[in-house]
Amino acid sequence: MAVLTYSVLAYDPLLGQAGVAVVSGSIAVGSRVPWGRHGVGVVATQAYTNPALAPMVLELLTKASSAEEALRAALARDPSPAHRQVAVIDYRGDVAVHDGEWAPSWHGYIVHPREPLVCIANLVKGPEVCRAAINAFLSAKGGLADKLLAAIEAGHRAGGDRRGDRSAALLVVGQTEYTPYYDRVVDLRVDYSDSPVRELRRIYALYTEGY
Repeated sequence: MAVLTYSVLAYDPLLGQAGVAVVSGSIAVGSRVPWGRHGVGVVATQAYTNPALAPMVLELLTKASSAEEALRAALARDPSPAHRQVAVIDYRGDVAVHDGEWAPSWHGYIVHPREPLVCIANLVKGPEVCRAAINAFLSAKGGLADKLLAAIEAGHRAGGDRRGDRSAALLVVGQTEYTPYYDRVVDLRVDYSDSPVRELRRIYALYTEGY
């Protein structure tokens, strides 16, 4: 299934949290793209998506020496890695990215040189979507979820998915009172909307108010 989209992944070592925010012109992007496990890492799997890659990477991260090693091992089991886009950040702060050459254009990514932060995208207006997202994340106030939301809002303003943005999701994993059995600090999604980023912001505001 194709999930043509843009995602921002980040890790905050001070909070012990990692997260993914994602927007797409496809329906229900939150059901397939963002994955995470507290103490292990976060993954976004997109383009012509193989949804098995993300849980495979997370499992491999518990045994691998690096995010890059886990990602390469997972892709070695994939029948068509040229169709995939995958980004990984582990709890060491290591970043690994695969940008398959057959992902729809514009496709590409930006890894921040000093922060555990990456934006990866395909079928978007252009690289300005990732640039805007990264810059917004770095300048945003608040916790990890707030920064991820600011990032996708900026990506949307910069042009977003060339088909129009139709779904969005925000996933942050970390320590909870139910750890290790439940690690989702934030897990919100908009499966279909004419304004999914704005709707996700509204739902997040209700969530943080304890609605």
